Amino acid sequence: MIPNRQKLYVKVAVAIALGAFLAAVVACLYFFWDARETKLREVKNQLGQIALTVQKTASVALYVKDVELGKEIVEGLEVNDLVAGALLTADSGDWVSSRGFVADDVLQVLEFDIPHPFFAGEVLGKLRLLPNNEYIQSRATEVALKQAWMLVLQSALIALLVSLLVHKTLTAPLNRLTSNFENIKPGDKNPLSVPKYHAQDEIGSLVRGINQLVANLNQSIEKERSLRQRTELLERKFRLIFERASAGICLIDPGNHVLVANEAFQRLCGTESIENQPALSHWFEEEAELARFFDELRGNANLNHVEMELQLRSQQSDQLKWVHCLFSKVEDSTQTLIEVMMYDITERTYRERMIRFEAEHDPLTQLKNRRSGERLLVDMMRKADQTRTLMGMLLIDLDKFKPVNDIYGHEAGDSVLKTVAERLVKLADKGITIRWGGDEFLIGIPDVDEDYNKLRQLAQEILVQISRPVAIRGSLSCEVGASVGIAIYPHHGHTLEALLEAADVAMYEVKEQGRGSFRIGRISSGAA
Repeated sequence: MIPNRQKLYVKVAVAIALGAFLAAVVACLYFFWDARETKLREVKNQLGQIALTVQKTASVALYVKDVELGKEIVEGLEVNDLVAGALLTADSGDWVSSRGFVADDVLQVLEFDIPHPFFAGEVLGKLRLLPNNEYIQSRATEVALKQAWMLVLQSALIALLVSLLVHKTLTAPLNRLTSNFENIKPGDKNPLSVPKYHAQDEIGSLVRGINQLVANLNQSIEKERSLRQRTELLERKFRLIFERASAGICLIDPGNHVLVANEAFQRLCGTESIENQPALSHWFEEEAELARFFDELRGNANLNHVEMELQLRSQQSDQLKWVHCLFSKVEDSTQTLIEVMMYDITERTYRERMIRFEAEHDPLTQLKNRRSGERLLVDMMRKADQTRTLMGMLLIDLDKFKPVNDIYGHEAGDSVLKTVAERLVKLADKGITIRWGGDEFLIGIPDVDEDYNKLRQLAQEILVQISRPVAIRGSLSCEVGASVGIAIYPHHGHTLEALLEAADVAMYEVKEQGRGSFRIGRISSGAA
């Protein structure tokens, strides 16, 4: 609510009144002095006319030297309110004067010539009149004040009329517009009506402009309301997606600290709060590599989205979790943030590893099976080529194994196979131990010396260890033996098949000669 003293029509009225007052004061002062000077000039003219009326009588009195007549003339002049005193002078000096003639100020005395009654152009004396200045000043001031007061009343009346006119034609319509404008509600179609008699003037244009502005504002408000509703709906949806998502979602700052995260992320990381937590890379087993990756992702303009599988350290468990992570850059006006989405793939990873393990390993002995073993042997041969070293291959076939199955059963045979596998793994050290099939095993050994002494010692140790008794049930044990055939790459061939054939031939030669021994395959002239 606007106070009365702040309203426009009050301000306009006060301004007009002040302006009129100042103008009236200036005008009154001017007209006062002008009227006073005019009155004084009129008095001087009147005094001249008075002097003219007694001029002939005074000339006669001076001519005949009639003092009584001169006295009558000056005293008659003094009777007039405008004359304070009079004096007739002849050529010889002062002649006769009235009682009120006291010429203290010569400048105030008015002097008129007394001509000769008979000779034109000849002057007999002077008539001096002393104006009644007090009376004249009072009369002039009285007349000037009357005019000044009339001007003040006229200025006040004009100011009042102007104020009423301005109020009627300008401030009152604007005041009504202001009151109506304050009561405008959003959504009003035409909130303001054009005041009467103002349809074609500036006030009418102002009202139409305000209505257009309000219409545009209502349209903007409606659009904003619709946009806000859609935004709120999208925000609820995204919040629902963010909070209820099964994937862990978080946003990290340039220091790799988590700014915001959903519940799934906190459950996945085993934390109840993201505050005062270390950098995100610290939560992963691949900490150093991940920290370097974050720097590379921010610095590489062509790198925006990267997927990788990492091992996450859960804060509630010592067990590592496998997570599939999607890293995406989020460009801000001042910094580059990274959005992280994580899925728990621990079970899937273990299942895939188990499937892969089962596909590549023998289910009984947990050694590499023949198919995966062949790939490993080929890789070992390739590395031997690259390093220009020798590679050894030992084909081991168990002796006296079939009687174990026949006498003690297949469970006992399985125990023997597992025990032999364990002993071979320990002996092979950095080599590859493979269950080649049935009761056959194969060991690949890298970096074999030129004299094959390493292979001979290993073959001898294999025979010793396999021949040791094997516990099969309780205190019951059995013994088996082995025949070993050895082949060396590339001396016995340049292919896996050639090496296997050389080792197999050497092993059968051992069996034919009584078993329980080893033999290095013969090198043909074309093999080396």
